[in-house]
Amino acid sequence: MLNTMIVVKMKKSNFSEWKKIFDEHAEKQAKFMKDTLVGHVDENTAVVTSDVFDPEGMQTHVSDPELGKIFEEMGIEHTVYMLQPAPVPGL
Repeated sequence: MLNTMIVVKMKKSNFSEWKKIFDEHAEKQAKFMKDTLVGHVDENTAVVTSDVFDPEGMQTHVSDPELGKIFEEMGIEHTVYMLQPAPVPGL
């Protein structure tokens, strides 16, 4: 399982518009990720964290031409990071 963080930048839309699309795809997302948290950074930025248990399924989802068209129309850019626990002395 991959702990993933995605920074979402919106150039032609805002957080509310993006979040509506994101929520509409919840059923599809559940097929490749779980324990998802969405953070509203500002009107043009969101941060999503999730445990991705099917990376290939995630790639297939984000490669969907229909979704790609939506991303382009909304000016959506994703930067994906893989997270791992940091060793913290004394905890």
